[in-house]
Formats: sequence, structure tokens, C-alpha cells
Amino acid sequence: MKKIIDRKFCVAPMMGYTTPYARNLYRILSKKTFLFSEMIATKTLIYSKNTQSVIANEQQNPIALQVGGSEYDDLKLSSKLAYELNYDEINLNVGCPSKAVQKGSFGACLMQDKKLVRNCLEAMQFNKNIEVSIKCRIGLGKEFNYDFFEDFIDEILKSGIRLVYVHARNAILTGISPKGNRNIPPLNYNFVSKIKSKYPDITFILNGGIDSIEGALELSNKHDGVMLGRLIQNNPFCLKDVDCLFYNETNKYTISERTIQDYFNYIRPKIGKDSIYRLLSPLLNIFFGIPDSKQFKIDIHSKIKDHNFDTLEKIFLKFVNEKKLLIN
Repeated sequence: MKKIIDRKFCVAPMMGYTTPYARNLYRILSKKTFLFSEMIATKTLIYSKNTQSVIANEQQNPIALQVGGSEYDDLKLSSKLAYELNYDEINLNVGCPSKAVQKGSFGACLMQDKKLVRNCLEAMQFNKNIEVSIKCRIGLGKEFNYDFFEDFIDEILKSGIRLVYVHARNAILTGISPKGNRNIPPLNYNFVSKIKSKYPDITFILNGGIDSIEGALELSNKHDGVMLGRLIQNNPFCLKDVDCLFYNETNKYTISERTIQDYFNYIRPKIGKDSIYRLLSPLLNIFFGIPDSKQFKIDIHSKIKDHNFDTLEKIFLKFVNEKKLLIN
């Protein structure tokens, strides 16, 4: 049976960033935030021996597994694997514009074939105990075309899904990079508001251009929910305010020595199974915007090179102890 989950605040799937380690830190900071894995190609999910480093879900719920693919059998099996790994949701990526993704016949290029996308979503829904959703753009190319977006949504909703994450920009498939696609095409939140008015019973989560928690809160009052990516990538510790601001929790999370200890307790058994930098990289953003943190950064990077794990923990603990008021 599907869980009832409030997706008022979501962290976007980000390749190379929303790793199992980062997601564990996010969950320490916020119990309510809805998390996403990195996108993983269906064939990689099914056949690679190293997928655990991407898809591990160790009590990180509520959480979605995002996949890229367009072959029905692969998508059906991916949905089965997501359920077995205790994900709450499996999400089809129809928004990534990279050339590599296009070569694999998934991502934003699939918006050119709305019936194929509908069929993909239908294939993923063989197990009614896991939510199936989609993340898409509002269109393709340089010009806005609301009719194209509405026709696409009309078709995919025939699959029976009830949850759509919308990056409120067009995807430009040639001529600019994936990074450029995150900020060069202009935003159009009105498309999301307009499609919501047509389908009031469908949940539409707004993504794109949200650069502050305050802005996210304002937008969450106008939409079903918001999804943030680069803000969390740059400063994951802003998640400490989410449960109070977005979910009306009374106890505000305070970053303390316990935060560091909880995180190190999680990654300590994984030493030697992954690079020390990958294990620690989510925590390095604790220095974001904090004055006089340069020496701490120097010490951290030198100890990373030395693989001196216990000393690294002590440096982070000292930093949090000294900068507790600034961090919080």
C-alpha cells in the first residue's frame, strides 16, 4: 500500500551530488524533506555490479529513485527493484538534456514522443505499492509553447500517474551544456500554475530557479510543493530549517557536535569501500559562508590526503563547537 507523503519540500536528483552519503546528511538535518537519488540509467540499475554506491537506501525515507530509460521491460524491472530497496517512489527522468542521455534514448528528448512516455509510465505501474512519477520540462527549444506542454501532460496523465515534477524551463537539446540548460532558458512558473488549474487533483511540484529557503517557502504556498537542487548542493545545512518552516514541526534542528558524530558513525563502516573524498564531500559544505573558516578547510584537505579519519572528525567537531552560533 502506498504511503501518504507530503512533498511540500523536495531535494532534486543531482548527478554526483545526491549520493547515499549526501542523502544521509540531508536526513540527519531534516526528517520530513522528500529526497531523490541520483538519476541512474535502467540498464545500469539492472546489470551493473556497482549500482549500490548510487542507489543504497539506508533508512533515508521518504525517498524516490530516479531512473532514465525508455524500454518497457527495463522500466518494469527497475520499478520492482525500487520497491525491493524500500523506495517510496520511482521517478522517470524526462528532463535531462545532456547528449549522453539523448544517446541512451531518455531524458528531455522523450518529450518529443508523448505516447512513448505514457507507455513507459504504464509499464512502471505494475506494482501498485510504489508511487510512479515523472520529472519533465515545460517544453523543448527556445520558444515557449504552452499548447505543447499541455498536450504532453494530457497524454502522460492517461497512464494513471498523479505526481508530476516540473522544471519550469524549456530544454534546449543542442548548442548549450546541461549546466547552461539549468539557467539559460527562461523560467515560466505560469505554465505550472495553468496546468494545475486544469488538473486540480494532480500534484505538480515546482522546480527551477529557487535560490533561497525564503523564496521556496513563498512558492510552496502557491504550488503543491517545491523542489530545490543547487541551493542544497551549495549549502545542505539550510535543510535544518525545513521541518519547522514547511511542516510546522515545533522543534528546530540545531547543528551541533552530534551532527558530526551521527554523520561519521554512518560513513565509518564504509571506509575503504569508497573514496574518502566521496564519503566526506557532503560535509565539506559546512564551511559555506562562515567567516574565518579558511584554516579549517586547509586542515581538512591535508588530512583527507593523509587518510587520517579520526583527526578529520576532530577538526569538524572543533569547527562546529567554535562556530555553532554562526552555523545556526
